[in-house]
Amino acid sequence: MLPAASRAIQDGIGMHIGHIIIIGAMKAGTTTLYHLLSQHSKVTMSHRKGFKSTKELDYFLEDREKKYARFFKHDVPGGSWTLEASPSYTKNYLANGCADRIAALPKQKKLIYILRDPIDRIDSHMSHNASRGRSINGARATRGFDDASSYWSQIQRFDAAGFSDTLLLLDFEDLCSDPVNSVRKVQEFIGLDFEEPTDVRVHNSRRSSGRLLTEAQERKHWQNIKSDIEALAASGRFAAAQKWIDTWSAKFG
Repeated sequence: MLPAASRAIQDGIGMHIGHIIIIGAMKAGTTTLYHLLSQHSKVTMSHRKGFKSTKELDYFLEDREKKYARFFKHDVPGGSWTLEASPSYTKNYLANGCADRIAALPKQKKLIYILRDPIDRIDSHMSHNASRGRSINGARATRGFDDASSYWSQIQRFDAAGFSDTLLLLDFEDLCSDPVNSVRKVQEFIGLDFEEPTDVRVHNSRRSSGRLLTEAQERKHWQNIKSDIEALAASGRFAAAQKWIDTWSAKFG
């Protein structure tokens, strides 16, 4: 007999097609994309709070006794998809085993990973933490910021779990500048007929008094993550990575 945690994951939801999971990155438009996709007639959001929120279930961070299906309505229509967006799935220090747990989920899985300029993402991450009274200084905080911007490292975890053909890398800049076309791209990737969202507002966008990162901090973070971004560019899977390298290498080498 399967252990309880495995049975919980394998217990599916009716006749729906599968699961859409936005895996990150933090501060890269996951909430905006979640709300854009949720407007599709064949997409069902969680109807109850997960281990963090209704959007961020964080279910796959640990082995769970509760069934994944519990977070979605029992009458999920046939031909539809469930949707969650949990950026913690692309934080190595939190998500050990996460990709394999998602792989064990029954039915189809389509993952979307939104990538943002890694230094800009860190600055936004710092602002987010500072607004909540969390530490933004010290070695531990630095490692956390760097980890969430080490995109290639995260991608490799999901590739190893069998998601190389079912993981879409989406450019944050494209999502911001042309949300409708970005949604079209995502819906096509999932296999949905295109439905244009009527509400294209940006969610969780916060204006701060200015950039938190000093130039010295930018340099340090770039030195820490440069090889990871170079590996992403070398993979040929995300064109914008080379632009980031050109920008930050021109500034810091």
